[in-house]
Amino acid sequence: MIVPENKLIIRSLANLAEILPFMLGHYPDDSMVLHNIGPNLIDGPTMASPLPDDPADWKEEAELFARRFMTHVQENAHDTAGEIIVYLCREPEPGQSAEQVIELLRPVSNSLTETCTQLRGSVTQTLGLVAGRWWAFECEWDGCCEGDPLPALDDPKSAAAQLIRMGYSPGRRTGEIVKEFHPAQPAAPGQLRVLDNEAAAYAAQCATPGGQEVALDVTHWLLETAIRAFRDGATDLADDMAARLIHGLQNGWACDHGIEFAEDDDLPHARRLWSFLARRCLPPYTQKAVPLLSLLAWVAWRQDDTLTARLALKDALTADPDYELAGLLVVAINEGEDPQGLLNLARETRAERLARTTHSDPTTH
Repeated sequence: MIVPENKLIIRSLANLAEILPFMLGHYPDDSMVLHNIGPNLIDGPTMASPLPDDPADWKEEAELFARRFMTHVQENAHDTAGEIIVYLCREPEPGQSAEQVIELLRPVSNSLTETCTQLRGSVTQTLGLVAGRWWAFECEWDGCCEGDPLPALDDPKSAAAQLIRMGYSPGRRTGEIVKEFHPAQPAAPGQLRVLDNEAAAYAAQCATPGGQEVALDVTHWLLETAIRAFRDGATDLADDMAARLIHGLQNGWACDHGIEFAEDDDLPHARRLWSFLARRCLPPYTQKAVPLLSLLAWVAWRQDDTLTARLALKDALTADPDYELAGLLVVAINEGEDPQGLLNLARETRAERLARTTHSDPTTH
C-alpha cells in the first residue's frame, strides 16, 4: 500500500504501532513482522511470520525469519541500509497477563535485531503489540512506552483514523481468517461417529487383495463428484461422503488428484471444498487435515492470498513437519516462485492420470 507523500502524519511511536495492520492488510495475531521503511514510511517491503505454538521455539524461528526477510530485501534491490521496524504481536493465553507476554517476546526482539544487524540491516524500533496495548523495546526510560493503549479512532492524533479517512482498511485479524478451515466446536452430532465408521471401513477395504487400488478409484470418483457439486453451488457434503474423502485423501495419489483443481474457474469451488473438509477433521482426527490444509494453501496461493496459504501451511506442518506437499509450498511461497510452474505440472499429471483411466465405475467394485 502506498499513501501519497505528506498525507500520513506520524507523531509518535503509538502512531507507528497502530499502522501495522494497514501495511499488511490484516492484523497478524501471534506473529513476527519486519518492515523496511520506504519513502512514504508505510511502503517498502513487509513480511510476517506466525510465531510457533511453543515459546521455546520462538528465538530460533526469529533468526530464520530475519534471514529470510533480509534475503528478500537484498534480492529485490531494496535499500539494505534503510531503517527496519520490528513488530511482535501476541495475545495472552487464559490466566496470562500482557506484561508476561511482553517478557516472553523480549528475547525474540533481541534475536530479530541481532540477526538483521549481522546482515547489514538497521533496526530502529522494535514494538510489541499485546491486548490492544503497545511497548517499545528500544526505549531505555523506565516506565516509558510500556503498555499504553493504542490510540482510539476518535483521537485526532490517531494514524489509523487518518488512514481510514483516506479509504484504507486494516483488514481482518488472523484469528478470524483461520475460522475458514479450523474445526468448529462443538461438532454437530454424529460427525465423529461417521468419521470412526468410515475409518474402519476404509482400513478394511485397503487390507483386502487389490483393495488399495479399489479404494483409490473410489476416492477419485468421490472427488470428481464433490467438485462438480461445489461448482453447482454446494457448500457441504453428506457426512459419510465427507468422512470417506477425508480418509481417502490421505493417499498421495488421491491428493495429487486434488492438486489438479486449480484452474481459474475452479479456484473458489475447490477452496470451499478443501476448507469444508478441513473443518470436518475433528479430534482425534485433526492430523487428517494435513493434505486438506495443503490443498487449501495451494488454491489460496493461486488466488494470491498468501496469508491464508501461510496460516494453513503452519497448521499442516505443525501436525506433520515432514509432509512433502506442505513443505514444498512453504519453500515456493517464501522464495517468491510463480504458482504457474506447479499448475503446469498439475495439468501434465491430470493428462497422464486420465490416459490411464479405464473409465469403469468404481462403485461397481
